[in-house]
Amino acid sequence: MTAATPTIALPRPVHGVKVHSRRLNGSCVPTFGRVELDFEPVPAGGASSIEFACTSQPEPAPHFEEFLAHGVMQELAGTDTEDPDARRGAPVSARVIVRAMSWHWIDTCETVFLRLGALAVREALSCVAENRDPQPIETRARLIFP
Repeated sequence: MTAATPTIALPRPVHGVKVHSRRLNGSCVPTFGRVELDFEPVPAGGASSIEFACTSQPEPAPHFEEFLAHGVMQELAGTDTEDPDARRGAPVSARVIVRAMSWHWIDTCETVFLRLGALAVREALSCVAENRDPQPIETRARLIFP
């Protein structure tokens, strides 16, 4: 039996992590999404959590929120196996607060928010490791279709 990897508490807050996946002009692939998240330490032994303290634009979208939460929690746990470039480090516990979220009726799909959540966690952890403030991330979410 393998011993469980201990969870590391986020050592300091990281506020204002912004990740934006741009639209692909002239493409039918739905790649647009935008999020802003804050990361807070949790007490020793505390579990990770995510809270939506925002309104989504153009309107609330529980299915996109669910995928964002899944991407964040999977990345904090260090268990993302869907993305070959995923971080696979020790699990980190943090309280994550979603401050802003934007999507488009046609140009967004659930997978975009799964990827945005993972990228936001990686940026927050890089900020802690490099002792810096967050940098806005502009990307195009890679979508993997069967």
